[in-house]
Amino acid sequence: MEYCLDTGDLEMVKKVVDLYPVRCFSMNPSIAVRCLKGTGRTFLENARMIREVIGEEYPFYLEAMGDTAEEMIEDAHRIREEIKGNTFIKIPACPQGYKAIRLLKEEGILCSCTAIYDFNQAMLAAEAGAYCVAVYVSRIDNAGGDGIGVVKKIKDAFVLEGMDCKVSAASLKSAVYLEKAALAGADNVTVTLEMLDTMAVHPMTQKTLDTFKEDWEGLFGKGIRVANMEK
Repeated sequence: MEYCLDTGDLEMVKKVVDLYPVRCFSMNPSIAVRCLKGTGRTFLENARMIREVIGEEYPFYLEAMGDTAEEMIEDAHRIREEIKGNTFIKIPACPQGYKAIRLLKEEGILCSCTAIYDFNQAMLAAEAGAYCVAVYVSRIDNAGGDGIGVVKKIKDAFVLEGMDCKVSAASLKSAVYLEKAALAGADNVTVTLEMLDTMAVHPMTQKTLDTFKEDWEGLFGKGIRVANMEK
């Protein structure tokens, strides 16, 4: 399962790249707006800076805006022109979006269909040629549904039908969702730095490390490590 950092915060990207095995990056319009306020940077300028940090190899998902397929395609072309490397286009789950996905696929441009809330939207997106469908898990739950259940149904159907389309568990609000998403078959999960920090530690791990250090220093002395001890 692939972890995808969902942010437009350049400093957060730098920290995650330094610490964690995250190999995928994305941001939606609302995240972009929150992260850009007060920076003086444009959307494309910020995206280019993120691409410089993560390199050209890693997937970077950016959303095309527009009310029509033609407008979305125009945005997709501009994004791909400006943001080099392995850049994917996020297209919303709606009639004009499915059209845009189909036409972009014919050009060889891979798209993630975003804002998926139910099974039928995902099936339409996959049939249109989407590379990935992004299921908004927490938002489904907040509306009284079962977001993880939707992820599992979609993944099971894709496997059953032999559909070559990945399933992303997106809009996750806490780390508790990650295990459930993995067991439901999600190929990709969106994460934040806060979620990664929560995942990375456990109180028993720190207790164990404290014991290791106490035992080690009890014999070899404080501050002694393998690198600086006598042969």
